[in-house]
Amino acid sequence: MIDNKKIIGFIAGSFISSVVMASGPDSIYSNGTIITMNQSKEQVEAVAVKDGKITAVGSKAEIMALADAETNKVDLKGKTMLPGFIDAHSHFFYMAEYAYAWTDLNSAPVGKVKSIDDMIDLLKEKAEKTPEGEWVLGWGYDDTAISNMRHPTRADLDKISTKHPIFIQHISGWVSSSNSLALEMAGVTKNTPDPDGGVIHKDNNGEPTGVIASAQSPVQAIVPKYTNKDYVAAMKAGSDLYLSAGVTTAQEGWGDINQWNVLNKALKQGTLGVRVNFWPLAQGKAAEKEGLYPNIPSGTPVDNNNMLVLGARKLTADGSIQGYSGHLSTPYHVHNEDQPADYRGKPSHDYKKLEKMVITMQKQGKQIAIHGNGDAAIDDILDVLEAAQKAAPLEDSRPIIVHSQMAREDQLKRMKSLGAIPSFFVTHTYFWGDRHYNVFMGPERATRMSPVNSALKNGLKYTLHNDTYVTPIDPLMSVWSAVNRLSYKELDLGKKAQGVSVYDALKGVTSYAAWQNFEEDIKGTIEVGKLADFVVLDENPLTINPIEIKDISVSATILNGNLAYGKY
Repeated sequence: MIDNKKIIGFIAGSFISSVVMASGPDSIYSNGTIITMNQSKEQVEAVAVKDGKITAVGSKAEIMALADAETNKVDLKGKTMLPGFIDAHSHFFYMAEYAYAWTDLNSAPVGKVKSIDDMIDLLKEKAEKTPEGEWVLGWGYDDTAISNMRHPTRADLDKISTKHPIFIQHISGWVSSSNSLALEMAGVTKNTPDPDGGVIHKDNNGEPTGVIASAQSPVQAIVPKYTNKDYVAAMKAGSDLYLSAGVTTAQEGWGDINQWNVLNKALKQGTLGVRVNFWPLAQGKAAEKEGLYPNIPSGTPVDNNNMLVLGARKLTADGSIQGYSGHLSTPYHVHNEDQPADYRGKPSHDYKKLEKMVITMQKQGKQIAIHGNGDAAIDDILDVLEAAQKAAPLEDSRPIIVHSQMAREDQLKRMKSLGAIPSFFVTHTYFWGDRHYNVFMGPERATRMSPVNSALKNGLKYTLHNDTYVTPIDPLMSVWSAVNRLSYKELDLGKKAQGVSVYDALKGVTSYAAWQNFEEDIKGTIEVGKLADFVVLDENPLTINPIEIKDISVSATILNGNLAYGKY
């Protein structure tokens, strides 16, 4: 048992924090570099853990003195231990589904698809193994990264099969394509109105091409849900994937009540192997289910082990820039042939509708997270956040502007005044940097997208994310991108102006990410009283050549003081 009284003292000239214990620690970690990520940038020699929490930090001699015969003495063998990485924004549930059963259609640098023919071959292989009438699903295709430089259409997908409904999702998550059978099953015809904030693409005869630009496609709405058995397997697959990247807290950033219920079932059955911060979608039909969630403050766990937490409510203000649905204040650098010369994208919602939704959530005391890529969308977000504060002031609301991709300097200053958190999808500089520079944004805007250093200079706490499934879950890749700002073709995307130090980048996936979730008292740093969630790396990101950070291997991931992935 652990007494609640803390003893803080100086022993042999060095600082140690501990709690009085009737028996020794369960584990002691030493013989490596331990980066606490606390405010004083402290590095310590050893950490003691009992009952899933950190009980002492300090020198090796001090901490080893606490051990008894039952203590597991973990030798880090010169490796580097940090707080477990916290996923600031992704789609854990969807990634778990995709990892379990969907066909990967990613292009370089993630995958190998180079053309629509490559997609057809992969999906045809899947169709041949799938009974007629059942769905064939794919994810991650990128029209701007293939030789055809266009979206696959229903005509392309009909070559795969006319007896299987086929649905494939764009890398951005904001565009999809379906074959004729899937469109027919969803009731999509030439007379079907565009979905809210989206567009059903049509040919010269007014017939749907199969391409739908919308985060809520009517075709995806009819894709069958997994069985409970499938979901259990998918949650295990997703957990293992995140743990292998050193992530101890994942996030579902577009959740619905069915997913919430599945996660609760997986938690009870023991198949949820990683902590999940769950953001319910608060718009569209999903908003009607709001009353079914527990009425608890953001950051509140629903179980004693802090495995499942109900977080911010999620809204959108625009789509994705690489999908031409991001809302900009000035036109895209290069636009599609079917778009006007002054094309700037468009908002997801009418401003008044967005304002009403935000004020409703604010009055309920809910934390708000709003997706905004283009600077015009970010203007709308900041305006509605100000309106919400006037309508229902909250002292510490911590609204999150998800992606904040094209945030301007004046907008960062407004974020600071509102206590808002920009969460940067900074790996855009790597995965789409060349295309932002040459196609979407042009050189000037591309070199200041995801402006992490400007956020730092404005005194903002920011977070970094991978938006997985859009890109692989990889916090070290986010750190690498925030530091180096290179595209995968090695184009400099503003390193001098917007690059940050390695330590400042690490904050975005540890301490600042915990703060974003109202969990700074239990996560994000290695300090007494916090959860024993750690990642062990083969190299020290603070001393290695920064260009090599993305290649550092995760040796082990520790959750609740237990080895959850890898080996020491």
